[in-house]
Amino acid sequence: MRGHSGGRWALVVEDDSTAPLIPFLATAAVVARPSSIELVRGDLTRSPLPLALFVREILALGGASLRAWSGVLAARYELPRLLAADRADLASAGTSRVLFVYSNLWLGLKAGGSVGHVAGVVNGLTNAGFHVDLASSIEPVLIKPNVTRLPLRLPGVLGLPFEANYYRFHSDVVHQLRSQVIATSHDFIYYRMSVANYVGVSLSRALRIPLVAEYNGSEVWAARNWGRPLRYERLARDAEDVTFRHAHVVVVVSDVLRDEVLRRGVPPERVAVHPNGVDPDIFSPERFDSASTMKLRKSLGLPADATVVTFVGTFGRWHGVDVLARAIRHLIENEHGWLDARRVRFLLVGDGLKMTEARSILGDATHGFVTLTGLIPQTETPSYLAASDIVVSPHVPNEDGTPFFGSPTKLFEYMAMARGIVASDLGQIGDVLEPALRARCLPETEPAENAPEVAVLTRPGDIDELISGIRFLVERPRWRQVLGAKARARAVARYTWRSHVDTILDRVRSVSGPTGI
Repeated sequence: MRGHSGGRWALVVEDDSTAPLIPFLATAAVVARPSSIELVRGDLTRSPLPLALFVREILALGGASLRAWSGVLAARYELPRLLAADRADLASAGTSRVLFVYSNLWLGLKAGGSVGHVAGVVNGLTNAGFHVDLASSIEPVLIKPNVTRLPLRLPGVLGLPFEANYYRFHSDVVHQLRSQVIATSHDFIYYRMSVANYVGVSLSRALRIPLVAEYNGSEVWAARNWGRPLRYERLARDAEDVTFRHAHVVVVVSDVLRDEVLRRGVPPERVAVHPNGVDPDIFSPERFDSASTMKLRKSLGLPADATVVTFVGTFGRWHGVDVLARAIRHLIENEHGWLDARRVRFLLVGDGLKMTEARSILGDATHGFVTLTGLIPQTETPSYLAASDIVVSPHVPNEDGTPFFGSPTKLFEYMAMARGIVASDLGQIGDVLEPALRARCLPETEPAENAPEVAVLTRPGDIDELISGIRFLVERPRWRQVLGAKARARAVARYTWRSHVDTILDRVRSVSGPTGI
């Protein structure tokens, strides 16, 4: 930044939810000794940042940093004591009311598997007869109207180091919820675990409410393998272990995660295992007629008669969008005529860490064949899938060689939309889609009416097999139809959010005794 000193500088914030970053950005900008600074908001309105306001922002950053560090000190005091304490036996209130806590300190989150997962479980609990009080730090989407929303206030200013803010937010959430729900009885707390956060444990012990903790993988591991190691790695690991120790039931979405929590001390009778799921009423091809589908295609620049191959995701390290980009580039450079003759177009929906790499791989040669939409609202995902003919899930193994532990929500959304699927034969993905065709030995005949297969599976990371699977479904519309119908039937029969929640509730009941769980 010193190398770009002087001139006008702009601080850009996406929306109001990212406003807590302004003091940090303003303080960082001073390094460049700018002649002026202005604030640019998500709606592109601009306003100057005068010197007096600039000084105020720096002071605010200092105060926020002290508060964040105090949260770290509190966690260092509290976590060892919780690790040594026994889990409390607590009784359900019998009110058919659940407190759902989603307390991530994530700024600007609007889409992704976690958003759909929260909506699925909340609505599943509602369908099972519970009234849900949803405490969330992000604006919930796709939530049923009879759910009570308890917005969690984010810190007005974030301090440094950034990671310390997680521990301050933990304390803030506990204080907010204790004051809001103290007079309300709940059967249990459903807590979605997040980085450096043990809110569920603190609330469970303070309010004497049983705790059901949802674990989707170690944030410590994710930071080390998909980002950069956490500054307070041991502390964050202790927060995970404290939740495992005190949860009355731990919910996981794959056998790999089940094995992990067992190794970390959770008794097997307290673990509920079920893959992620889908709402088959929201993700239903019958919701979309030809006119609405063609209208969306037109808005995206896709021909009405195109065969559209779609990827939806947050472009994470595990999503394999770079593998897909290489496959697309190969087809354009080596099979341009085939793409033209078959009217094939690729639609990549989402954004994230791998977007820059994907754009670089695709290059300028993809113009006319590839549409990159960026992030879209979660509520619009079904319409984009309805406008597609083939959907791809090119997930790749973990780079450190550990087993793939995910349960991609998009996979079940693909299935429910009855589209032809080409997916990696990786972990649970392959298990869910069995029986399947294999890209290395695809049939030359048309499918029988009773064909059992639900998808085409490829070896993870194998570009040639990914291309073969895509080519097969482009050229075989009848196979697309049969595979899609089988996939939807499988999703409806086994992988709805109601099935997911029923498994959780069965486990809760199984560990409940006359005095508690």
